[in-house]
Amino acid sequence: MKENVQVTRSKEWIYNALMYLLKKNAFRKVSIEDITKKAGVARPTFYRNFESKEDILIDQGRKIYERLMTDLESGIDAGDATYDSIKKMIIVFDEYSELFEVLINNNLEYLIFQSFEVEISSLLKKIFDVDKEDRYKAKFLEGALFSIVVDWIKNSKAESVEEMTKIIYNLITFNKQKS
Repeated sequence: MKENVQVTRSKEWIYNALMYLLKKNAFRKVSIEDITKKAGVARPTFYRNFESKEDILIDQGRKIYERLMTDLESGIDAGDATYDSIKKMIIVFDEYSELFEVLINNNLEYLIFQSFEVEISSLLKKIFDVDKEDRYKAKFLEGALFSIVVDWIKNSKAESVEEMTKIIYNLITFNKQKS
């Protein structure tokens, strides 16, 4: 079900206001009043869309996941899963790196991870052909991918998207280099 234009716009303003405020203040110091004032929306508008400040970030996590799914679905179905899928994931994380930087600086990266933990697990099972019963492999891949991406962003994305793709691909497939 698609949101109406005004709801989408309000959520966008609220998210942008929070991101702006988080560049200058710690998450715990930003109030809902600060967010609504910066966004130019009334408090009731905030509460129609979100229950808390955390919900803004969780909602953004869902959008990232939806973007990942859109970008990855055709590749997975076409059997071109592993290398190209990793690259598509890294590209999306790169595009949202500003959000991740703010979350990491506020020790909130778990909110994004939490918001699509179940979905990313099923996605990784498809990409890496993990048996449905082998939940430990899926959890391992999920945690490894998340840790690597967080570390990459913490280190100012020193490696290019292509380099990160190769690193993750080689770690997951136990290769020394992409052929």
